[in-house]
Amino acid sequence: MNRKARKQEKEELLKYIERIRDENGNAVVDVALGGTALYDPLSLKGEKDLSGEIYDYIGAQTNVIPAEVPLRIRLHGDFSEEEQEEIKECMHRHYTMKSFDISWDLIANFRKMLLLALFGAAVLAVYLFLALTGRNAFFTEVLSIVGSFSLWEAADAFLLERPHLRREFRNNEQNLNQQVEFVRDDGEEPAPATEPAPHSEAKPSESSPATKEPSEEPAKAIETSPSEE
Repeated sequence: MNRKARKQEKEELLKYIERIRDENGNAVVDVALGGTALYDPLSLKGEKDLSGEIYDYIGAQTNVIPAEVPLRIRLHGDFSEEEQEEIKECMHRHYTMKSFDISWDLIANFRKMLLLALFGAAVLAVYLFLALTGRNAFFTEVLSIVGSFSLWEAADAFLLERPHLRREFRNNEQNLNQQVEFVRDDGEEPAPATEPAPHSEAKPSESSPATKEPSEEPAKAIETSPSEE
């Protein structure tokens, strides 16, 4: 049953990815920037960064998309050309810094894996020597535990941590190379159809004097006609 459910989920995921891809094969993700704070309130002028909610939403939408599929992010909102360039710069800087951060994590993971493997192998070599010579049984057992634990941690760093970091790095590279477009909408939330009509009718009646003056002139003529007679 679990295998059937996983197969069904995989098929639904593939259908979703195919549905959001455009004619060029890009996965299209739409983001409405009008409903949240645009910039992080802690970022200063000159080093501005977008709100974390925006990056979290983009990450949640693109996390299920394979890293080899190019992204096309469409940002909905009314922004000037200067604001558009600033938003693009913020996004590129954010993903670039994140890429460096993950790269350092990969280097640290490799060093950790290598040092633990070498240390564990050296400790187990001493353990084998003491075990063969029959010296200090208690110390020999301690060396066995320490050496095995070190090799286990090295295997854990290689088999569990490193694949996760590599996947995170590929996903971030996908975001770093994404296409960013801006879509100007009249409003992120569509207004009811009955709202524009009263505004469009009220403006001519208030601003145009032509409809008021003809109605006042006949009234004056009727009031003055008896006095003239």
